Amino acid sequence: MLSLEQLAALDLYLWLEREDEAARRLNLHQTSVSRQLRGALKTLNLKLDRSAPHKGLLGELELLQAERRVHQLARLRGLMPLRLDAAFSSGPWFAPGLPQGWISGNFDLPGKTRPLALLEERVIDAWIGSYQPDMPDPDDPLFFSVDLLHFPVYLTSAPDHPLARERQISSGDLARFPSLALPSGWFPKTEAKLKAQGLWSDTVRIQRYDPASWEGRSADGVTMLYGTSFSDSLQPGNVRLDWDMRHSSGDTLVVRRDLIDQPAVAELIEGLQQRAVALSAVFEDVALAA
Repeated sequence: MLSLEQLAALDLYLWLEREDEAARRLNLHQTSVSRQLRGALKTLNLKLDRSAPHKGLLGELELLQAERRVHQLARLRGLMPLRLDAAFSSGPWFAPGLPQGWISGNFDLPGKTRPLALLEERVIDAWIGSYQPDMPDPDDPLFFSVDLLHFPVYLTSAPDHPLARERQISSGDLARFPSLALPSGWFPKTEAKLKAQGLWSDTVRIQRYDPASWEGRSADGVTMLYGTSFSDSLQPGNVRLDWDMRHSSGDTLVVRRDLIDQPAVAELIEGLQQRAVALSAVFEDVALAA
């Protein structure tokens, strides 16, 4: 059986993908994390898969998953910190609302596939996504979702974009320029809605969110992006274009459904809902979820 420290070193490395980041969360030296990581892999007879887009494991995983169930219960009982990640535009706003005993990630996992996989595998314990209406359905058998906030989505660009100062932009104007599109299938409902407007045309490959690369601006000066009041405040260099996207999104907390009766999860929900009330008072276009 793995010690709490060994499995924490392994799973925090798989989650954050850097030993120094895992060490910072565990308040350990990086060499200690390396030693614990090697010990966990040896005990489980596993190897790191460094060829995948994200850090993964090679070998039989049944024992690992059994260990993760036990170790998650230990975290829920306060023996180790619980783990929360969030979308890049959600995490910085909700992190101050985390109860004691929770640690957060780097808010750099794009899309929902990777975070939901980490939740399913019990590597993390909670996730806040800002991708309504493409979040798990209320009747999803595995995940339990709690909507926190709703807000409109805007079409944005770099300040020197040719359409930045135009008014009453037409669909023909939009057709002249590329617009950000994430990989097909990441957000099927959002993708269909934006494609109907002639948007979602220029697909980018992204494994981890890097604000210096694309959010809030376009490296080529012409690709149009999507923003909210939250993302605009984090990246104030972008400009809202005069186009009504007729699209809204929001922040949603997701946990495994089999954890919803845990006191630590109830405390997290209460803390984040209180934080949502505070945020809705700061941004005039941000509303509490019904």
